[in-house]
Amino acid sequence: MDRLRFLVETYLDYQKDRIRCENRLRSLPKQFAEERFFRELADAAADFEKMIAEEMARELKGEPLYEQYLRYQKGIGPVLAAQLIAFLARPRDVVIYGVTKKLSDGSYERRLRSAKVVLELPPYAIVKEEQLKAKPKYVRVELPPVMAVASNPSKLHMYCGLSPGSRLKRGERVRYNPKVKGLMYRVFRQLLMAKGEWSKIYERERETYEKRCPEPEKGSRKLKVFLTAKNIVMRRFVTNMWLVYR
Repeated sequence: MDRLRFLVETYLDYQKDRIRCENRLRSLPKQFAEERFFRELADAAADFEKMIAEEMARELKGEPLYEQYLRYQKGIGPVLAAQLIAFLARPRDVVIYGVTKKLSDGSYERRLRSAKVVLELPPYAIVKEEQLKAKPKYVRVELPPVMAVASNPSKLHMYCGLSPGSRLKRGERVRYNPKVKGLMYRVFRQLLMAKGEWSKIYERERETYEKRCPEPEKGSRKLKVFLTAKNIVMRRFVTNMWLVYR
């Protein structure tokens, strides 16, 4: 796994643990919550998260995408920049479990739930390891960065969950990365809170779309305007990032 990707994944794990720890401490009676042990426990969880965040910031030094684009976007700090680069601009190491046998180069039979399906690897995938005899059976492949594979911004938009209709539907294959879609929302929220140029772009797009937005068959029209304007802004943001990367 790429070093920055490892740091980002570990940071997110520690962040979840720290939040869970703080929530549990709030449920304690006051006389217990104020004990030195529990205060040190909460501080240690926060210290681990901070330590990894500092290492991610050091890892970004000399990173072209950060130095030439992300560091100049008001609201995008080193933590969010590291996540964007790790998920979109670094090679990916993927382990595919449930592989039963090899059919040909780049083609495998895989058990998915109770059915057997044919797994066709993309042409740019590099097989690093195969374990088809012992359990667990898996294939480990290395994939190029998402932005290197995306031949145009529209493909990057789809991967990030920013294309129209990017939502979970029962019985349909997910065409985007849910983890990256969540990252896009966190980035958008920070851009709005920063009150910089991106928040002005959002206000313009929201006002423009609100005039032509039809009344939805179900759900809130206000929410539809918000989500559409948000996706427009984020598509422009990742397109700029794609251009700098390419």
